[in-house]
Amino acid sequence: MQVTSRSRWQIRLQNIIFFVLLTCVISALAWLSTQYYYQADWTAGKRNTLAADTRLFLQGLDEAVTITAYVPNEPELRQRISENIERYSRYKQDISLEFVDPNLEPGRAERAGVTRNGQLSISIGERSETVDDITEQTITNSLQRLSRKSERWLVFLEGHGERDPDDNSNPGLSRLQDSLVRSGFKVQKLNLIRTPVIPDNTSVLVIAGVQGSLTPGELQKIQDFVAQGGALLWLHDPAVEDSLARSDLDPLSDDLALRFISGTLVDANPEIRQVLGIKHPAVVPVVDYEEHPVTRGLKFHTLFPFAGGIDVLVNEESLWRPQPILLTLPRAWSETGGFMGEDISFSTDAGDTAGPLMLGLSLTRQREDRQQRVIVVGDSDFVANAYIGQGSNLELGLNLFNWLSQDEGLLSISPRAAPDTQLQLSKPRMIAIVAGFLLVLPLGLLIVGFTLWFKRRNQ
Repeated sequence: MQVTSRSRWQIRLQNIIFFVLLTCVISALAWLSTQYYYQADWTAGKRNTLAADTRLFLQGLDEAVTITAYVPNEPELRQRISENIERYSRYKQDISLEFVDPNLEPGRAERAGVTRNGQLSISIGERSETVDDITEQTITNSLQRLSRKSERWLVFLEGHGERDPDDNSNPGLSRLQDSLVRSGFKVQKLNLIRTPVIPDNTSVLVIAGVQGSLTPGELQKIQDFVAQGGALLWLHDPAVEDSLARSDLDPLSDDLALRFISGTLVDANPEIRQVLGIKHPAVVPVVDYEEHPVTRGLKFHTLFPFAGGIDVLVNEESLWRPQPILLTLPRAWSETGGFMGEDISFSTDAGDTAGPLMLGLSLTRQREDRQQRVIVVGDSDFVANAYIGQGSNLELGLNLFNWLSQDEGLLSISPRAAPDTQLQLSKPRMIAIVAGFLLVLPLGLLIVGFTLWFKRRNQ
């Protein structure tokens, strides 16, 4: 082909047209990418895609969701959280994510109930809940709880020195109440002398650390409430064991077929106390949890200061089905002596009871078409303001109320792990692979290269 000035202009025009068309195609594809979305998950088990139940739930959730991640300036962790929340944003557009450094805004973190870095505060309307991890099971279940509009009333008994949910001091329960309210619960205090009726809409009746004496009429109201199928959370402190309140509540413990062990639980294991930073032997840790919905998901230890043990009575006529929730470590025991110094020791002669001992249990029985639930814990300090931020104390406290209020109709989403993520090789195979890549392959390349060079040189 003879190149002329005309042919040059034709080639230039063709090139211009090509680049214009290419730019138009790229621009059109860019615009289409903003209008349409397609994603494919090719991972084993579809572990980067939300479960079908979660997607269906998000489609029916008509309120906006705000998620605040209390994370320091750690780019990798923030990126991982963003990617997890982005999976939810694909199916619900009005989910917003904000990062807050709790070290720079400690007041905001405290108001949200955040006790450690990496927690998420999930909010729907005025209801909020703090969670510890970013798994689909945790986030979806939290969204389900917050989306429920039915009122759940928690009634705290008062008038006998019980712990006060409005009290901001160390013995009070104000931090617990704040977390319960953010989770959608309604909290009410009840003095049975002033108002001798337990409301019909009571989801859970709470007896938290009775110190004074109950009248026979008050005790009868509580017994009637339980007999009629009401849910009860009884937090019993051993310090009142010899007081009138203890004997007043004996009929209630008899109804539940249990008794409280004499003394105060202690754990004098110096190694464990040193690791956990516990200075007093009467602050008992629970490290391993019994299999129960209340303890499911707890990742940290819980601390129980000046707690008491619980024993189940053998009663063949009782319809209650007891199930342990919290057990002490084997080396703990119930100390009946009055001194809790460093030199305490176990003594059967003094009436001490050897561990492991039960300090929390659930009681259930079937009533017509539903299950009645009761939880008894030999301590009320663990949810007090002074200790609720320790370990998983807050999470355990919230779980107690969620379970008692029959709030377990949550999606069960199993973690989807990738198969064969680890390659196990025998020693001979590892040696063969190393020798092949480090010796055989380089030597083979050298031989081939030298052979080609030698042939070309002789041609």
